[in-house]
Amino acid sequence: MALFRRKSAPEPLAARAPEPEVPQQAVLDALPDAAGVLGPDGRFAAANAAMESLFGAGRVLGRSLLETTRSKELADALEQGPFEAEVHLPALQKQVLARARPLSHGRALLLLRDLTEAKRLEAVRRDFIANASHELRTPVSALKGAAETLLSMPLDADAKSFVHIVSRHAERLARLTQDLLDLSRLETGLFRPSAETLELAPFVEGLIELFVEVASKKQISVGADIPPGLRCRADRRALEQMLVNLLDNAVKYTPQGGRVTVLADDVGGAVEISVLDTGPGIEDRHRERIFERFYRADSGRARESGGTGLGLAIVKHLTQAQGGTVGVQSGRGGSRFWIRLPSPSSNAVVTETSRGPA
Repeated sequence: MALFRRKSAPEPLAARAPEPEVPQQAVLDALPDAAGVLGPDGRFAAANAAMESLFGAGRVLGRSLLETTRSKELADALEQGPFEAEVHLPALQKQVLARARPLSHGRALLLLRDLTEAKRLEAVRRDFIANASHELRTPVSALKGAAETLLSMPLDADAKSFVHIVSRHAERLARLTQDLLDLSRLETGLFRPSAETLELAPFVEGLIELFVEVASKKQISVGADIPPGLRCRADRRALEQMLVNLLDNAVKYTPQGGRVTVLADDVGGAVEISVLDTGPGIEDRHRERIFERFYRADSGRARESGGTGLGLAIVKHLTQAQGGTVGVQSGRGGSRFWIRLPSPSSNAVVTETSRGPA
């Protein structure tokens, strides 16, 4: 028998039976996270099985949030209204993502997602990458040195060709190892930015000079359009690495006869620096993941160019470590990668909004 029948005309509103109200407990039990409803008195009036499992049977219903979680941070946050934040629960020695939303009649819905195991695995991954990268530095340096020594010696054509292959891949391994170490320092919080006020026009012009030779081989023009006197607050070495990575990608992926331009402007309490290219652009399906480590929109082409797949991830982490944001806009006419950093007159963290497309 069909579950849904087609009717010739809708029933009058007065003739329709009222929709049955879904029981509160059924809604909570359908949620994958630990969930509970706090009544107007601040005590748990309902909780699902995941919440009972998290704190123990009989330790939730009828108790206040502070009694249940032993977290003053969480209780204070709930007093301020809706929120979403990572919180440590002393009673359980767990890290959770807590979300609270208001309900009718002075009640509130609380959702807790246990992040403890995910955080532990992330720490294991970071430690492994850091240790492996550190251990790789010595043998990779030895390979590079040996290949350079052999290339300086008289060799026949075939031998020299093989040594060139070794040298090229040793250089790529060295770049990968260094990028992994840099990313590891950023992810573990070892990087401490030393902010200073930088005048952008001369700073960017100095970086562009590094790419003039390689760009001229592809007949690519590289330039900048930055208002005189425009300044930002940034770590000099970090900003240099960020812009070098973006310029390097722009030159690599811009076809012969194209153009790469660095723009900068004050956008109200922040300074936005953009690197524009006239390359093929980035497909929509790649755009949201382009700043992930090892993610490549065109893996074959990136591998041929010697990229490690970590440059944009490093740009993202360096930007965030300085209280900034990063993004990309792309289309058939090219791409615009932008970073937004605090201006000297602002101490606020910059927002995610950006200007229109490139």
